Amino acid sequence: MKKKLIFGILTVCVLMLAACGNKDSKKNTTEGTTDIIPYQPSTYTDASTSEELQKDEDGFYITDDYIITVGDTINVRVSPSTDASIYSLLGGGEVLKRTGYNEEWTRVIMDNTNFYIHSELVEITDAPPEVTVEETEEKASDTDAPKLDKIIAIDAGNQTNPNVSQEAIGPGSDETKQGVTSGSTGATLGTKEYELNLIYAEALKDELEKRGYEVILTRDANEVDLTNQARAQLANNSGATSFIRIQMNYSTNSELSGIMAMTMTADSPYNASLHDDSYKLATRILQGATEKTGAINHGIYETKQLTAVNWSNIPVVVINLGYLSSSQDETNLLDENYRKDMVNGIADGIDYFYN
Repeated sequence: MKKKLIFGILTVCVLMLAACGNKDSKKNTTEGTTDIIPYQPSTYTDASTSEELQKDEDGFYITDDYIITVGDTINVRVSPSTDASIYSLLGGGEVLKRTGYNEEWTRVIMDNTNFYIHSELVEITDAPPEVTVEETEEKASDTDAPKLDKIIAIDAGNQTNPNVSQEAIGPGSDETKQGVTSGSTGATLGTKEYELNLIYAEALKDELEKRGYEVILTRDANEVDLTNQARAQLANNSGATSFIRIQMNYSTNSELSGIMAMTMTADSPYNASLHDDSYKLATRILQGATEKTGAINHGIYETKQLTAVNWSNIPVVVINLGYLSSSQDETNLLDENYRKDMVNGIADGIDYFYN
């Protein structure tokens, strides 16, 4: 009996020592790992106070720290939704200031504006090193990426008389479309789209010129004959650094209203290299226009079927300012104060893009 008892005690001791050895071994495997702290939205607390973070009115925990992006392609969105417009595309390793988070989204600062990244694509990191004024000036003087010249080409879509001749929808394409149409007519007040497009194009030109831009209009009259391909080529040859086409929308659903932008797809066979800049410009224009007018933001429609877009050699956005099939939109678009708000909002978006 004594021998069995002694043997049992020895066995327990051996097992305890083995367990201790395993713990030490596991601890040693974590030494020397990265300083980046894995993102833990459900348990994160402020490291300086160890107090639970407060939530803001949007349900985000309020923070004042930094994250680093993880992955190859990170969508930076204008609101916390996968349906929201993409402002920018980032790669991994980008450090951004974080102002809040919830279980799904992280709110960051870019260009002095709040944007959102899915929380699975970020990790908490240290603040980037402070840069002195001298270093900033030196970096600015050494940069090889000068700012875009503030030259805008604006196309007022459509014209009085349509051009029914067929033209290729893009360089090298066998697919063709009608050269240009006269546009739609307001369902309630009979507004002619080609006339309204030019009114807004001229108003935007005036506002942008006040802000220091050089502006080229593809047309300054309704009685012209310019196909959509010709308009894009006019913009390409003008020296402009971006191309904005103004037009209206129409739907069989008379209740549908709001603003929508269009540009090329990321895999466009014609000018895919312009997609990212075009998408950023479209995002900013939509933000500015909807914030100023209160109109519904219908987002950005990416397509390969727009001739004026496909032939463009510079970042290009088609902006549909409202639905002429909607009584409310048609009435608003004819209102002078609404027009001022719309034009100022678009100009604000362009300012964001260029600055």
